Amino acid sequence: MAEKPSIAETLRRTSDQLKRIRKGVANGGHVDQMQEVDALVGLAKEITDRQLAGLGPADENDGSVQDGDDAKD
Repeated sequence: MAEKPSIAETLRRTSDQLKRIRKGVANGGHVDQMQEVDALVGLAKEITDRQLAGLGPADENDGSVQDGDDAKD
């Protein structure tokens, strides 16, 4: 079985894929919808940042977002 990639490698790959997706949307003539794409990406980034902030050696949280997590902010 292949070794699990690090979180840094996973995020780098995800960023690369996102750049290709954005370019594809723009090149496909959907520049007017880029604001929606960027809003969804921003939301995904915020959720990822929150999950990464919660990771630690003694953290029992699996990193998944649960209902009500936003209420803590």
